[in-house]
Amino acid sequence: MTKHSAATGPTLFSAFLELRALIEMSAAASFQPLLKKVAKGDGHPVVVIPAFMTGDGGTSMLRRYLQAAGFAVYGWEQGRNIGIRQDFLDGLAAHVRDVSKRNGGRKVSVIGWSLGGVYARALASSSPELIRQVITLGSPFNVPTMDGISGAVARLYEFLNPGGLNDPMLADAESWRVTPPVPSTAIYSEGDGVADWKYCVDEPGHETENLKVPGSHMGLTHNAAVMYAVAERLAQREGSWQPFNLNWFRRFWYGSTAAAA
Repeated sequence: MTKHSAATGPTLFSAFLELRALIEMSAAASFQPLLKKVAKGDGHPVVVIPAFMTGDGGTSMLRRYLQAAGFAVYGWEQGRNIGIRQDFLDGLAAHVRDVSKRNGGRKVSVIGWSLGGVYARALASSSPELIRQVITLGSPFNVPTMDGISGAVARLYEFLNPGGLNDPMLADAESWRVTPPVPSTAIYSEGDGVADWKYCVDEPGHETENLKVPGSHMGLTHNAAVMYAVAERLAQREGSWQPFNLNWFRRFWYGSTAAAA
């Protein structure tokens, strides 16, 4: 597992650049005709988990796109994500089991944005038999302490999630830090103004990869490069997962490497 002891965290400048999310939303709308040409889905179920202090509304654009691409897409249906809570994880596990049953017992792919990725990885660790693959979007699953999150977010977390530091799920942090026992893609941006990208990557392996995209943290669910990559990852046949192909055209958008720092 990748460890980063010298990470400095997002700067004030990178936090200011989070305003790019508005531009990214407009750009994603412009790229919709191109995005629709991505390999179509096989109808398997996908659950998208929102970021800290957001609910299913925060992932609606990504979910609508994936639904149109041919997947059976669901929100997490747990209300607002106010932090790391065992009762949320239990509710999510029950929801994913129900989604699987409603789709003929098929395995479910889970996508987690920011803190939502912590839930996605914890769920894959505890119930791998339910999960087809995990995709995280700017998720600081490798953060050893709250220091890996920008100060304002950390203080807000403590204020809005009283008692959270004593929650059983937090005590079992290794469940999301360890590499999931299912295919996993960690999507991150080096320009992330909320979560230090160095905490958002995993050790590359047989079915584990890190994929760099341009853009902001707040725009990850409506970033055209992210939407393309997510749909392409999900469109793979079950049991035939392969790393993202960084050919010459894709390198223009995703950089020259998908390896951890």
